[in-house]
Amino acid sequence: MTKNMLKLNDDKTEFAVLTSPHHSRLLPPICLSLGGKVIYPSDYVWNLGVIFDSQLSMSQHVKSPCTGLNLPLRNISQLRRFLDFDSAHHIVRALILSKLDYGNGLLLGLTCSDCQRLQRIQNWAARSICQAPKHDHATPLLHRLHWLSVDKRITFKVLCFVYSCVHHTAPEYLSTCISLSNPTRPGLRSAMDPTRLTEHDTTRIPKSVIQFQLKSERLQL
Repeated sequence: MTKNMLKLNDDKTEFAVLTSPHHSRLLPPICLSLGGKVIYPSDYVWNLGVIFDSQLSMSQHVKSPCTGLNLPLRNISQLRRFLDFDSAHHIVRALILSKLDYGNGLLLGLTCSDCQRLQRIQNWAARSICQAPKHDHATPLLHRLHWLSVDKRITFKVLCFVYSCVHHTAPEYLSTCISLSNPTRPGLRSAMDPTRLTEHDTTRIPKSVIQFQLKSERLQL
């Protein structure tokens, strides 16, 4: 820290214990002592604008844009009659979709209820652009705007990571998680697929890497 001219701020330092609800009850009390200050674990922490809760459900991260985007969307809806279609589209993409998409690669496996919360925000944005009534079905509007739904946007982001890993343009910590299959029996139909991923042994690697590997393989299928 001193070499890089950095200093820890005791008052702003937080940490969280990431574990399942079952194991959290089995853990002894945990605290850190830093600069004479005792720091206790938080229910959630921020990292590069993403909120991680102690169970990695990402519910707290979903809650943030759902509450923070209500006011901008309301203002856009009120000003929509003064804007042409393209201008409204650009504003919504810059102010709304950019925040919905931020960090969405971490939301794979999100619960249906949390995914619906994000989808309602996107539907509201689509209705604002198209000046559609509140209760109009949003799917035709998404097609008109060439927008993927929230769950498909998450899937697309993860598959972009997989593509980068396969073509060695992703960071090393991701590229080492995924590799193409090297078939030992060339006669099999699966051996003819050049994009098939290797099925990894999940007994000796961290759980976070396992999740990325398994979900990538399933999305590829």
